[in-house]
Amino acid sequence: MWLTALSVRLFGLSSWSLLVPQALLGVATVSLTYFTVRRHFRHSSAMIAGIVLLLTPAAAVMFRYNNPDALLTFLLTLAMYLMTRATEDGRWRWVLSTGAVIGAAFLTKSAQALLLLPALGGVYLYAGPGRIQRRFLQLMAGVGTMIVTAGWWVVIAETTPPEARPYAGGSFSNSFVEVLLRQNGLGRILGAAGGGTPGQEAAPPGPFRLIMYSSYGSQGAWLLPAAAILLIATLILLRRQPRTDPRRATLLLSGGWLLSYWAIFSFMGGVTHPYYLIALAPPTAMLIGAAWQLLRPAQRWVPYRLVVALAVLISGILAFGYLTNSSGSGPVLAMTVVAFCLVACELVVFRIRNRTARRITAFSLAATCGLGPLLFSASAVVSPHTGVSPAASILGSHAILDSPDPALWPEGNSQSIRGSALGHPADAEVLAFLRDGDNPPSRWVAASPGALNAAQYQLNLQLPVIPVGGFNGGTPYPTISQFREYVESGQIKYYVVRHDSQDIEAEAEFAKELTEWVRGNFVVKQIGEMDVFDLSQRLPTS
Repeated sequence: MWLTALSVRLFGLSSWSLLVPQALLGVATVSLTYFTVRRHFRHSSAMIAGIVLLLTPAAAVMFRYNNPDALLTFLLTLAMYLMTRATEDGRWRWVLSTGAVIGAAFLTKSAQALLLLPALGGVYLYAGPGRIQRRFLQLMAGVGTMIVTAGWWVVIAETTPPEARPYAGGSFSNSFVEVLLRQNGLGRILGAAGGGTPGQEAAPPGPFRLIMYSSYGSQGAWLLPAAAILLIATLILLRRQPRTDPRRATLLLSGGWLLSYWAIFSFMGGVTHPYYLIALAPPTAMLIGAAWQLLRPAQRWVPYRLVVALAVLISGILAFGYLTNSSGSGPVLAMTVVAFCLVACELVVFRIRNRTARRITAFSLAATCGLGPLLFSASAVVSPHTGVSPAASILGSHAILDSPDPALWPEGNSQSIRGSALGHPADAEVLAFLRDGDNPPSRWVAASPGALNAAQYQLNLQLPVIPVGGFNGGTPYPTISQFREYVESGQIKYYVVRHDSQDIEAEAEFAKELTEWVRGNFVVKQIGEMDVFDLSQRLPTS
């Protein structure tokens, strides 16, 4: 939150000040991906890596969205670059810097940053220069640096008395350690209550979750199988190289990153979102770019041509599936991709050497692997998004869950879904009422169940609105006694809740309990679909 908060402090609260830091992180991540590949591969390979990252739909969404995944992905890519430098010369500064960056990534999104540690440490221990005792000592020092970088803030937060610090959102005991271990740690993998993507139960954990289900796969799995296949092929090509070969080290680092995150995202049983696939975009891009250079000289061998054709064929099949399952022009475009895929596979296998055939091959490969991601990414850029689970969808789709336009919401129980996962749009009449009623100003002009609903009013009013129940209504703050103190001291003026009580899902018991208390004690005025309670006017007692 710190980068965004600093931007808002400097430039004021606006969409521009919220989103520019994310966009700059996207530019920096693409640049780091390019420079990581460029250190040991040609310019063309590095450019391909940058383009693959740029066209990953999850990246196109999240690098223009108010979410910590942009910073996390940048820091993971930076750690990859620094460890690549460490495997070249074995200098202490690269290993220690890697540890510091992973520590910063931990502060960004907790345990998700630690998934990269096995790949970083294992590859350096194997491929780094110098004696193994020295490499092991360097890694231990890097881990120490990571612990210091990640732990200083946690120590300060935990040693600050609870009454002198903000409530630790996402915990039941006002503990940041609980948040790190449960909500953002093992709870994400093993299963923790609260949050999640509506309908995520339709994509249960399993080895093919990221590929089989288009709600996930369309966001970033277009080239995952191809990257895995090409990783194996390139490692076989380099099998006789020295242990410290920098090209193989780059492949192992990228492959370790890809496989570790792929496995966790596939089998985790807790809260998960399709946009998590942004973390797979840099290693996928690096593997595709590196394989472009390494496999071109191997074209003279039929087995390698068959491997490339297989990778292209699987990419074409996935593109056909994701496009067919999308609305609008998706099914027609799916057939176009199939045509390019067949041409590309045939030309790769038979290796026709004249210039025209090579150009057609390159174009067909690019269309097969890139047309689908390009279409989804273009939609991600031109379409507005809202809520906790933004996703790219093909242009012209007729049902988009994360759109602020109610006409595009899916049919069914969409009101409940919006309150829990996206937040209800602020009512214009309620906004005018609250704006006129905040005179003299109070600490909070209003309270509302859940942060997503409260945020809609806060952003439109440019005035503080307190979320009841924390992020999704399931956090025990403020309690009824604390809320009563705020009301009696005049710190909160109004309580805003939907008349049909569908602000949040039923599991948000703390927000529901407080809402029922407000309904039983204060005068209400219905404005449109909203109930606005004047907290200065109690109901008459019988």
